[in-house]
Amino acid sequence: MVQVHTVYEAYTWRNMVDGLQQGTPWTSRTTAVAEGRAIAIELACEHSVHDVDGSVLERRDYGAAEPGVWPGAMRYTA
Repeated sequence: MVQVHTVYEAYTWRNMVDGLQQGTPWTSRTTAVAEGRAIAIELACEHSVHDVDGSVLERRDYGAAEPGVWPGAMRYTA
């Protein structure tokens, strides 16, 4: 099963799809999470947001939603 992870690595936020980096690194967690969510919605898969220490802050499954449908707004602070 494909999974998207938003992680903090090398002083930047990155989105990883099955261990491979997608897109560019971000300085803002908010921007990285939004991009990771868009990737997960497009792939209809699970999105996990990790904290700086690697712990999981949030996990959401977009597999049930139709691809391209925004399931709802979320709020994050950097």
